Amino acid sequence: MRTAKISWLAAATSLALLPLGCAAPGTRAGDVQATPPSATASAAVVPEPTGPRADAPPRHGDNNRWKRRHELSEADQRAGEKLAARIRPKLEALRAAGDYAPASTQRALLDLGIKAEAIEVTGMRAPIGQDAPPPGAVYAARFAEAGCVIGDVRAERVMVEVTGAAAEFGCLEPFSH
Repeated sequence: MRTAKISWLAAATSLALLPLGCAAPGTRAGDVQATPPSATASAAVVPEPTGPRADAPPRHGDNNRWKRRHELSEADQRAGEKLAARIRPKLEALRAAGDYAPASTQRALLDLGIKAEAIEVTGMRAPIGQDAPPPGAVYAARFAEAGCVIGDVRAERVMVEVTGAAAEFGCLEPFSH
């Protein structure tokens, strides 16, 4: 019992004195440097971390693997960019007319000759804490084997992005929270 009290008291005393003894030798007035500074001394090299990210939860990568998209070949990337260049003016015209309806977005994509089975259009989702979604549409147009042109049409912008499809869900990521 007495040993436990002494150990506890020693630990508490050490912790209390720790801030007083943290300065490195030679940093206080009157200290004598033990070894002369080297002309070739350099700052300590800290290696890059190689383990999991410290701020990511365990298994984060595995848990989000379903979201990973296919890499596009150079040819598929070029094909996607050509399709995106055709889509953007049609959707910009809708936005300029103040028409952000999903049905109008789908019609514009169909008018470009994109097959109905390659198109997915939905309304915008309501932001967290709000009951009604903002006006606008989210769309995807699938091309080649695993390519997608995705984006949205809303009052403040038209977004057009070329990306690969995900094995789990295709072009548009399903809502999850």
